[in-house]
Amino acid sequence: MTSPAFERFRFSFFADSNSARDGLDTTALAELAGEERARAEDMLIDYLPDTRAVIGVGELRVRRAEPLLVPLFEAERRAKGSGLTYLARALWRIRPDPRWRAALIDVLSSAEFYIQRMDAVIALRDVHDRGVVPALVAALDDPQSLVRYHAAYTLLVLHGVPVDALNPPEMLYRAMADDPARREGGKRDLLVAIAGRQLTP
Repeated sequence: MTSPAFERFRFSFFADSNSARDGLDTTALAELAGEERARAEDMLIDYLPDTRAVIGVGELRVRRAEPLLVPLFEAERRAKGSGLTYLARALWRIRPDPRWRAALIDVLSSAEFYIQRMDAVIALRDVHDRGVVPALVAALDDPQSLVRYHAAYTLLVLHGVPVDALNPPEMLYRAMADDPARREGGKRDLLVAIAGRQLTP
């Protein structure tokens, strides 16, 4: 007899055809413990290189997945593939290393497609390292408004500024504005909000 959390995990990661649109149930994954967690780890490792499995082993910080992820990471980096962000984030969560951070920064700074840059800036919320701050500040000038919004959001999160996801501060909306003056005002207010604050652990 499995727990409701395990059944939610199994459906979300292995059966839900809408998971790409609706997101994976990482909350259910985090609730697993003991034998169910070990079983989930085995299932996810067996499911590699599927992106859902990459995300799952990263969420659980499965150390034994690292030697399986590194070759996938290297291949994806050479191909400049869309899965690089997920691999770099998972590897960072398992064992932080400058290579994974650098890969995320590179995607944010140079990826052609805005969705890749947006995914990278969201992934950087897990990278509590001052080395990512300049790239995030630079992303406040990205040509795509959603990249700017998530860069601003990530900067606030990393600096421990409380953010209500359902009611974000106005400066985030101004950071994504098309009007240059309004956008610069949002950027200025955001930089003031994080000035002098240490990154959260």
